[in-house]
Amino acid sequence: MRSGHLSSRSGHRGAGAIRLKLAFERLLRRSGVDTYAYFVTDKRRPVEPFILSNYPQPWLDAYREGSYHLIDPVIRHGLGSNAPFSWRQAQERSDDSERLFELASHYRLHAGATFTLHDAQGRFAALSVCNPTGERSFDRHLMERAAHLQMALIGFHERILASRWLNEWWGATADCQLSKRELGVLYWVSMGKAYREIAQLCTISERTVKFHMANIVDKLGVDNAKQAVYEAKRQGLCV
Repeated sequence: MRSGHLSSRSGHRGAGAIRLKLAFERLLRRSGVDTYAYFVTDKRRPVEPFILSNYPQPWLDAYREGSYHLIDPVIRHGLGSNAPFSWRQAQERSDDSERLFELASHYRLHAGATFTLHDAQGRFAALSVCNPTGERSFDRHLMERAAHLQMALIGFHERILASRWLNEWWGATADCQLSKRELGVLYWVSMGKAYREIAQLCTISERTVKFHMANIVDKLGVDNAKQAVYEAKRQGLCV
């Protein structure tokens, strides 16, 4: 995971980032949450996720360097969920979660829950809250404060959007021959998603997904979707 590093920005933006983050942490503490991660990505195109968190820095660095968000069962489950869920639920529905959770457990990040948000601009945001000390009352307390935590996520996400830090973080789409929508479709194809699943993730029809994929194949000068993914990776257009 990458923790944003917004404090290193020059001028008032860096100071504003620190104030916003500290205010969010105070709000979470009033809801009984001390350890958290705010995660946001763009479902329409492959981008490095923007993360603000107080998880141990070595884990955040390893998460970012290993691009663990691509295999993280919590993120993968959240992309298809509108309701809060426990990490245990995400583990149970993933065949390859054991190794990642084993690594995270070294930093006492082994139990928690995640709240999700899918905004109107095609972004996915998540607030993950952790129970590093294994408190038995954690789940019960979380259920009691679930509405407050969901509203905290919505409010914080809106402030992040209003700040335009995400535009600064991700920048403009790379100057290439593929549109933002085509890059988004290509990303999900590279992740092994079926056209039906991509249609749901991008809020378009399956027919439109096929139309975009045909354009991608044509623009990249290849014969099929598999070759398009390979060529896109070679050109650095797809992770």
